[in-house]
Amino acid sequence: MLFSTVLLYTQSEGINELDSRGSQNFNFVAAGDFGCSDQTNRTVQDMVKKNPELVLALGDLSYERSPNCWLNAISPLDVNGKVKISFGDHEMSNELFKYNTYLKHFNLTLPYYSFNYQNVHYLAMATAKNKIIPYDRASQQYQFVKDDLKSANDNKSIDWIIVYSFKPFYSSNTTHPGGEELRNLYHPLFDKYGVDIVLQAHNHNYQRTYPITFNQTSPSSPIVFDKHKQNLYNNPKGPIFVTVGTAGAPLYNFTSERPFIISQFANNGFLNVEIEKSKKEFNLTGTFYENDNLEKQDYFTIIK
Repeated sequence: MLFSTVLLYTQSEGINELDSRGSQNFNFVAAGDFGCSDQTNRTVQDMVKKNPELVLALGDLSYERSPNCWLNAISPLDVNGKVKISFGDHEMSNELFKYNTYLKHFNLTLPYYSFNYQNVHYLAMATAKNKIIPYDRASQQYQFVKDDLKSANDNKSIDWIIVYSFKPFYSSNTTHPGGEELRNLYHPLFDKYGVDIVLQAHNHNYQRTYPITFNQTSPSSPIVFDKHKQNLYNNPKGPIFVTVGTAGAPLYNFTSERPFIISQFANNGFLNVEIEKSKKEFNLTGTFYENDNLEKQDYFTIIK
């Protein structure tokens, strides 16, 4: 099946319906903080081996003045529109030259957008710089996210909702803390409208939370469900937040582990997500693969 026949895309006009031919099993890969290093090239080469139908690039793509090095590095995957980006800090540098280049290259008119692929709804948020692309409650982006998630939740053809962004909503103690404003504004929306996974970057390491819901009383300490379970979750009540800032930039160490984090380490690699549908249930399995040997470092499965 050609990619263009199943991908339906929107930026500000609500959610289009899925292809009427129904859902099939497929996979996508995700990572952020690429840079233009040898590790970047290894990450791309290993992603290619997984033959993904979608590639989610989670921001901070090129750290150089020009985006060309990253566009060259990602070119083996950048075919038929399968690469989808979120905008990081370094996409806003150099007087927005890189920002405009990325918009043009990826045929975007806004840095936040959504699309459906098979039975999955994807929402890309722009969270790098609130002063340049606002995400506060009064912003157009906040209203877009709110309306978009509601429409996706109401769409009977959608079985999974995945949000991907740059700044982390939650994090263990490392270089960048979780974004307080982002967390307080958007996690309640994620809970309300049934978001399954939130993919994030900015911290150059890997982190995965338990399924968590927003804690109104103590927002920095989310409510953890299924804490006795480490890898398998049956219809969890809250989303899993996964930091994958591991695509090639120099790694960040940890000083501690927050109690809502189940897995964390500093290795280069990427997340591969398998979407499967059987007659009785829907399965989503995420696996982090370390570069070079494609060794599994972490995995989790959500069943509905």
